[in-house]
Amino acid sequence: MTVNLHTAGPDGRHAITASISLSKIAHGFLSILARFGAKAKSALKALQMARMLSTLSNMSDHQLAQIGIQRSDIPKYAETLMADE
Repeated sequence: MTVNLHTAGPDGRHAITASISLSKIAHGFLSILARFGAKAKSALKALQMARMLSTLSNMSDHQLAQIGIQRSDIPKYAETLMADE
């Protein structure tokens, strides 16, 4: 489907016609949404990682030992948990 936009000058003699394909508009819009979605997903994952690192870092050594990790293992453990999502 094609949309035609007609614009006439003040004297009515000059008409400009612009044809824009709706499929091109839709494709462009979906492309923008996909890029936004990818960036949002990346930002959310970074936020989740930061919160997980903070939570694990605030745990006592005894609590960490109960889940089977040491303080030095926190970054790798957090990455492992995030990889499962």
